[in-house]
Amino acid sequence: MRSDYDFITHLTRFCRVLRSHGLLIGPLETADAIRVAGIVDVMDRGRVYWSLRSVLLSRHEESGVFDQLFERFWDFEPISARPARAPGSNPGDGPKELRRRPQSLILPEHDSDSDSDNTLVQLLRTGASNREVLSQNDLTVLRADELSELSRIAAGIVRALASRPGRRRKRDRRKGIPDLRGALRLSITTGGDLVRLPRLRRVPRTPHLLVLLDVSGSMDRHAQLLLQLLYAVSQRTMRVEAFVFTTSVTRVTRELQAPSFGEALHRIGRAVDHWSGGTRIGESLARINSEYPDLLDRQTTVFLLSDGWETGEAGELARQMRHMHRRVRSVVWLNPLIGTRDYQPLTLGLRSVIPHVDHFVSALDVSHLKRLPQLLRA
Repeated sequence: MRSDYDFITHLTRFCRVLRSHGLLIGPLETADAIRVAGIVDVMDRGRVYWSLRSVLLSRHEESGVFDQLFERFWDFEPISARPARAPGSNPGDGPKELRRRPQSLILPEHDSDSDSDNTLVQLLRTGASNREVLSQNDLTVLRADELSELSRIAAGIVRALASRPGRRRKRDRRKGIPDLRGALRLSITTGGDLVRLPRLRRVPRTPHLLVLLDVSGSMDRHAQLLLQLLYAVSQRTMRVEAFVFTTSVTRVTRELQAPSFGEALHRIGRAVDHWSGGTRIGESLARINSEYPDLLDRQTTVFLLSDGWETGEAGELARQMRHMHRRVRSVVWLNPLIGTRDYQPLTLGLRSVIPHVDHFVSALDVSHLKRLPQLLRA
């Protein structure tokens, strides 16, 4: 081993290579891998393997690619990133040299002890949790590569929701009702002759948006995309109220008014101290219904961004969602799990709110979000 060897750099490169091979790994998963490397004995191959596997794998079909790449990682063999996938390819397919290698690997074992077992259990994130976490999150590491595309989607959302005409009218050359008063004023310049008949049309009503973003542990890997969408929408209209929630609720409307996406993330990260906690959607909705009733009216569209994992009572969630739905224009639920393989909204909480949600929409990626403006316009 070279004297200038840096294990953290080696581990970060390993996470980057895993991502290039189709695994769902971002900055948060990389940070978890670095954190677990500081907890376990890095000289114990078995503990390193199972610890990294518990925080970096999210689907069973990824295990084959992970095992092959881990062999190279542990033997310090050079691993190159995989080129970008062609459209329609399977994310779980490994490169040819990986597929040719035998799949029946001997998985490493580790000596069982209470400390390592507790470590693995604490780092493995599955489903919903009612755990309350009080910690700030540095969100400045989130990338804004797709912000331009999301900005176009946000503009389409605002235009779709602004389709209802308001009371205010503006002059138009072809559409609208005749403006007789304006015609008389124009005739003064032509000696009393009515040369052109101006018209007035109703200006579309600026929509009121109430955005509720779930930032619990199960939503960590989706936070980047949804925060970008939230910021892009807030740049298109000033009538946006935003909240983030886990087991607590924090209003972040003012933080979204930052001049740049990075600054907005920095402000939100400082304002919110309950990132990656449990999920109590019903209690969060109850607080908004009771403490912010002025935000709920017939001109407001509610966007709820959550995967639907709920640790509270399903009846409470249904009651609060029904109460909110009765007071607002419509409710749109953006779920990042819709569109994944074999997913169905079978949890008790989701089934209880289906009658009170107007649109269930996939927020898996940008390509799914592109369909949202057209759906809202229908």
